[in-house]
Amino acid sequence: MSQRFVPLALLTALAVAGCSSDGYYYDRNSEYADASIAPPLELPDTINRGDYQDSMPVPQASSDFLASDDFEAPRPQPLATSEQGGREFVAMRQSGDARWLAVNAAPAAVWTRLQSFVRDQGLDVQSIDAGKGEITTAQGIISVSQGLRADASEVRCQQGDDVAGSCLNALSGYLAASSADSGVSLAAQSLSRDDRVRLEGRDGTWQVDLALDIERSWAELLYQLQKNFNTDYQTLTDQDRSRGEFMVDYIPREERDGGWLGIGGDGDPVPMILKLRAENDHTLVTATRADGEETTPALARELLDAVASTLR
Repeated sequence: MSQRFVPLALLTALAVAGCSSDGYYYDRNSEYADASIAPPLELPDTINRGDYQDSMPVPQASSDFLASDDFEAPRPQPLATSEQGGREFVAMRQSGDARWLAVNAAPAAVWTRLQSFVRDQGLDVQSIDAGKGEITTAQGIISVSQGLRADASEVRCQQGDDVAGSCLNALSGYLAASSADSGVSLAAQSLSRDDRVRLEGRDGTWQVDLALDIERSWAELLYQLQKNFNTDYQTLTDQDRSRGEFMVDYIPREERDGGWLGIGGDGDPVPMILKLRAENDHTLVTATRADGEETTPALARELLDAVASTLR
């Protein structure tokens, strides 16, 4: 073979080697489509299962809802910006005698800042438990736990059974000043819990399941409704803590801006009641009309979806 044809032969061989009956590149789509389901990994009994979770967890379905042919999927929630959608990085929460800080960061990120706070303040540290999110000092206990949203935490300062108000105030200023820090503790990753706010449908009725006790749920929901239900379409009008009820005026989406025809103004607001009910260590939120008329599942779902969106 002539030497000038050798490079051409090599290039041809390489090109053919990259070909297949399905094209030049290997297509793995069929592998995913035809993959079989394997049983979950069995951990030894001596292992603390709470320290392990799926690397890519898939939430369990919590609804018997089936989409009809004319179902329109709700719009996705906007991605949070660096300011996390304009939320305050640190805010005080209170329910009765209980007080704590709501921090707009995951527990693993807050944990590193709590350690820095204790060190910078020169506190006498007696023990540190990243798994529980607790730092015990001679002055009291500083703790962090998962908040209602996936990217939120709750920070507490306790002196015995009492709230350490001066500690909370100092922590509030410290955390706000360090909001730009991005350190994350791998040791505290187990503190994070997803799927804390779930919109569920059962037998044609809808409810929001909050993975918090009713006191904390009331405080968080009150804060979010006061901040977000202040528009022409959705307005917080009253509250009754003893009955666990929020009263809101709500205009359904299809009746806004003249409806789907775009003729005329907004429809009349529908008076609604958001009812909180404790169930074990969770809180359930339901929606009913306050005027005594029948509450359609579509209306209840739409309002509860708006409520859940403020908590995510």
